[in-house]
Amino acid sequence: MDPVSLGAARQYQIAKQALGPESLKGAAKAAGNEAAKSPMSQGIQEFSQIFEKVEITTQAMSVGQGDAHAVVEAMATAEVALETAVTIRNRVVEAYQELLRMPV
Repeated sequence: MDPVSLGAARQYQIAKQALGPESLKGAAKAAGNEAAKSPMSQGIQEFSQIFEKVEITTQAMSVGQGDAHAVVEAMATAEVALETAVTIRNRVVEAYQELLRMPV
């Protein structure tokens, strides 16, 4: 593997750990039961599940148990989810910058 692929794989593992169900459960317990039911935490869990599905389908295909169509479908879903997350992040940053520009 080339160094770029290794770096990308390392970053993926870090993101996977940060968005994993274990970290979400720990954060939910720390914040209380109401936080676990919030739309934000549900969205993060769904986002994590999408990428888990991609990982499972690619692993199944690599051992000859899955089909290419399922992998392509899972990758397309993950791409849309990632684009949505980036768009939401950009809108939040823009809103924050607007607040900073407001005169006090």
